[in-house]
Amino acid sequence: MPNTLGHIGVQTLISRGLLRDADVKWVWLACIIPDLPWIGQRIVRAFSAGVDPIDLRLYAVVQSSLVFCLLLSMALAAFSRAWLRSFALLAGGSLLHLLLDALQTKWANGVVLFAPLNWELLNFGLFWPEDWPSGALTLLGLAVAGFAVFRLPMSGADLRWPRGAGALLAPVALVAYLAGPLPFLAAAERADVHFTQTLRQVETRAGRQVEVDRGRVSAEADGLHLQLWTGESLGLEGNLPDEPGRFSVRGLFADPGTVVIGASHAHHGGLRDYASYVGLVLILGWWLRCLWRRG
Repeated sequence: MPNTLGHIGVQTLISRGLLRDADVKWVWLACIIPDLPWIGQRIVRAFSAGVDPIDLRLYAVVQSSLVFCLLLSMALAAFSRAWLRSFALLAGGSLLHLLLDALQTKWANGVVLFAPLNWELLNFGLFWPEDWPSGALTLLGLAVAGFAVFRLPMSGADLRWPRGAGALLAPVALVAYLAGPLPFLAAAERADVHFTQTLRQVETRAGRQVEVDRGRVSAEADGLHLQLWTGESLGLEGNLPDEPGRFSVRGLFADPGTVVIGASHAHHGGLRDYASYVGLVLILGWWLRCLWRRG
């Protein structure tokens, strides 16, 4: 996916181009709504070692789909006096975010846009995170964010606690957003989203294809090993990377603990993560200033 700065740049320009004077705080909040499940996944894994990583991944996949982004958008927009306008910015921005994510090449990953009706991953695969378009989007985000900070209005005057129908809509939509993914985890696994079923069924892996997004390859005494997001380490054979590092790989299970690599792509540097951290800080700072200026 493009980093958060890239989303800020593109989504601000498009949102304010389509809706004159669109409130930046809602535009920027839409930049992270589809990412919140993945941020939550990192937090849970950091502090709750007992959670099954495959179940947690499935939950994040389902919750990051468009329908659940719309549920969270409904809940958040209820805190605005201009509910419909704010919802339009959040919903449209979430859809735009998902479509932007689908532009990048992501093996074993992608946007499950139409879940839970369709589990097919949407991935246009136009460029890798390390390619020049990602850098251009990051620079665009920096420029747009700088312009916004110095030139665009910052206000929390529209913010209020939900009232009337909104007081019911907000908690109902939030509960649906948080609990709604649970009934669909089994269906997502049966569809082998992110190769979750393949990785779970250890005894039937041999001969099955597998892909891994941004796994860490390390050199061990018995050769190269691939660290999966599940925590499992697999031995590697076939078209091996020249050196350890972070790689996306495609291959075939030779046995439950060994993958024969058919193709790999090296991921260099940490620009993507740092640019996302900067973007998150900008969004948080903007919202804190708006809350301070409320009324």
